[in-house]
Amino acid sequence: MAPARRKRKEAGEQSLLPTVNEKGTRAAVAVAGLCVAGAVLALLMLAEIGWFLFSLKASPLAEPPRTGNLLLALPVLVGLALSLAVVARRTIRPGSPHHAAASRWSVGFILVWGGLFGYAWLVNDPVPPQAHHTGKFLLLAGLGLAWGLWYLLAPHRTEAALNSRPYRLIKVLLVNLLVFVAVGEAALRLADPILARSGLFGDNHTPANLKPQTPVRGSIAVSNSQGFREPERVLARTGTAPRVLALGDSFTWGAGVSYDEVFVTRLEQALQQTAPGAEIVNLGVPAWGPHEERHLLETYGIQFGPDLVMLNFFVGNDIQNKRGSDTNLTEILVVAGQSYYVHRNGNWVHDTLGPDRWYLYHNLNYLIQVGMSRLLRMTRSQEGSMAVESAPLVSRPRYLKAIHERSDIYRKERSRFFDFHWANTRATLLAIRDFLRARKIPLLVVLLPDHVQLDPRLQKEYLASVGGAPEDYDFQKPQRVLRAWCEENGIPVLDLFPAFQAEEDLAQLYFANDIHWTSEGHRLAAGEVLPVLQAQLARRRPDQAAFRP
Repeated sequence: MAPARRKRKEAGEQSLLPTVNEKGTRAAVAVAGLCVAGAVLALLMLAEIGWFLFSLKASPLAEPPRTGNLLLALPVLVGLALSLAVVARRTIRPGSPHHAAASRWSVGFILVWGGLFGYAWLVNDPVPPQAHHTGKFLLLAGLGLAWGLWYLLAPHRTEAALNSRPYRLIKVLLVNLLVFVAVGEAALRLADPILARSGLFGDNHTPANLKPQTPVRGSIAVSNSQGFREPERVLARTGTAPRVLALGDSFTWGAGVSYDEVFVTRLEQALQQTAPGAEIVNLGVPAWGPHEERHLLETYGIQFGPDLVMLNFFVGNDIQNKRGSDTNLTEILVVAGQSYYVHRNGNWVHDTLGPDRWYLYHNLNYLIQVGMSRLLRMTRSQEGSMAVESAPLVSRPRYLKAIHERSDIYRKERSRFFDFHWANTRATLLAIRDFLRARKIPLLVVLLPDHVQLDPRLQKEYLASVGGAPEDYDFQKPQRVLRAWCEENGIPVLDLFPAFQAEEDLAQLYFANDIHWTSEGHRLAAGEVLPVLQAQLARRRPDQAAFRP
């Protein structure tokens, strides 16, 4: 090679060195910066969990769920913070193998992976007292710790893995996934009004967790087109027969019994004996509370034009659910004409950018529901309806634990947790009352008793399992509080506790190790509610003698 040409080549190569070194330095700085950020997040979470555990009182009123997972998270977070801090220090030092390895990575993908890990971390914050976040945090912290130790102890192997063909394939898939999520989310948000009008539920804002045309036990064979466990109903009133709207949770839905055995169905059949064509529209949804039922009433139930609304209130978990639940009410998100009830915890990243806020996420679930609904219809047409509903089966210790998780409502001592939820419940009940009062529709609240309130043997067994003293508990407190409040605010209330307490054989009324009623329990409830319901309808329409008990 000619000397002049060789000199020009060497000069060109030297001119490229600063650029290469500059890119390598930026990559190393990016890795070190993300490691520092990860270490800070780990220390913040460590302090949060440590303070939460330190500040706990010995009282059962403050006992958190899944304390074992929180204790396990402490050493994992310590290891994560230390490993990332050491990795950051070694990566930023020129001449180290960690710096050399990081210098050859792509800055863009360093930021992408760091952003995804940070998003997953922040969207699940806080951990205490959000019990359902602990498992996810342990997984994330464990993955971060594994990567930190791997890179700390074997940087060249880490580099080799990131230069391998499988990793290049993963990068391609990741880019395509991110583009799909971004474009899909934007497109579905724009198309949402069209999807709502032509959707499976016809833009009725009915619960998205219910599945239409699903096999159920009983004479109706399948749930209706909105997913409710009852026959098809016409929204418009076509006659003078009374129409009642029943709101509630799994008791109203009829967990463990057939459609024909549910007390709401029995009530409708009894009303029809004196008032042909009478209807009780069952809008019961399992695992719901008054907050969700209020939204269902305002967006869908009111369209039925009821003469009366019957709110079936299970005292066991309608004031408060288990202690591990978040203290924020669920947020209603309507996507494609379906109502989704999404979890809130006050964290902006979680409440704004979490996956359950994505229209894409909910629309994919919608497509799955459509496909499963059609598959079920094909299966029924070929093999007949095969409903497999049954009461939940749990062990005795797990049943006692479930009682303990909601035991604040039965303790004489008022806890902040109970007071917070009771304030939310009062506000919701008042909103329902005022909404109906503005439309001149009466409200009847029916109080459904919990098994542990009625069974002295179960109470004794529960207290023994938690080391509780009988004098610290008042198992009738929820009814007393609710009755007094309803009477003070002009809301008719029916308490089923006395009728259930008068029964000698409670085993016939409740399933074993389960809060729900048997067929006999539903029969008893229907018999108690019927005369009160007839009296309410008679006052509503005094010209109709058939409504009088």
